[in-house]
Amino acid sequence: MIKKNSCIMGIFIFLLVLFVMITSSFADISPLKVDDSHGPAPLLSSYGEDGGYEDESIKVILSSGRIHETDYWVGRITISYPSQLRTASASGFESSRTMNGLALYRRMKAVLAINGDYFSYIPDGYLVRQGTLYRDLPSGKRDILLVDDQGDFYPVPLADETDLLPFKDLNVVNSFNFGPALVIEGKRVEEYFENNNAAFKPRQRMAVAQVERGRLEYVVVACAGPRGHNTGLTLEEFSKLVFDQGVDNAYNLDGGYSTMLMFDNAYINTGDVGNIRPISDIIYFASAVSDPGERQDEKQ
Repeated sequence: MIKKNSCIMGIFIFLLVLFVMITSSFADISPLKVDDSHGPAPLLSSYGEDGGYEDESIKVILSSGRIHETDYWVGRITISYPSQLRTASASGFESSRTMNGLALYRRMKAVLAINGDYFSYIPDGYLVRQGTLYRDLPSGKRDILLVDDQGDFYPVPLADETDLLPFKDLNVVNSFNFGPALVIEGKRVEEYFENNNAAFKPRQRMAVAQVERGRLEYVVVACAGPRGHNTGLTLEEFSKLVFDQGVDNAYNLDGGYSTMLMFDNAYINTGDVGNIRPISDIIYFASAVSDPGERQDEKQ
């Protein structure tokens, strides 16, 4: 009887250990809070030899190319929860303070980040960040991008109060006031006007896009500016480049020396770090994996 009980106990312990091993192999993944906090730092083991990143909650693929004698970079991001698409400011969205973009990227423990719309530079507009309304002054002078709690993009051309009324039932988490929209409902915007965006001049530019509503798949595109061996892109040329990435809705962000694509502790889009200007805000994609593991911020 003692031997039989010992055998049963041994089997029980073995099954218990096996259960713990199996369950521990699955990462603890959960939505992030919609607030000003950051997500877990990226896992070092999730960076691939191909230069991308993939854990159980987020996948990033980077590529680059050259068009119109200009270098460009593309990041493709797939996330598990809408809350992994986030924004952050240098010192609160009621402040005009700016800071080094890479330092802000590191502070927020981002997997990938880009510059935002330089919200402190624009005095009007409809400004919502991480679910909080900071400014409700849509002037009709700029295209506004609304991002709801499902992670879906809604560009609103030259938006004033009336233009935003059809979207009043949206739970807007983030909004942007730079523009213009580059792709709306799968159609490339073909007419642009000068609105402090050097529309018809070759410039360094940045865009953020959603592949399709209802899918948590996004694309960011950056191009080089007119220096060195690059000529830069006009808005027309840039919109074609972004449209060709296969996106349904895309939006132009702050450009020039604010343009920055940040990944794995570095600026991806430029080697001319000395000319990058301090910025007020970033858009970033965070991991949602909270399991213990060696993190990127531990090596900084």
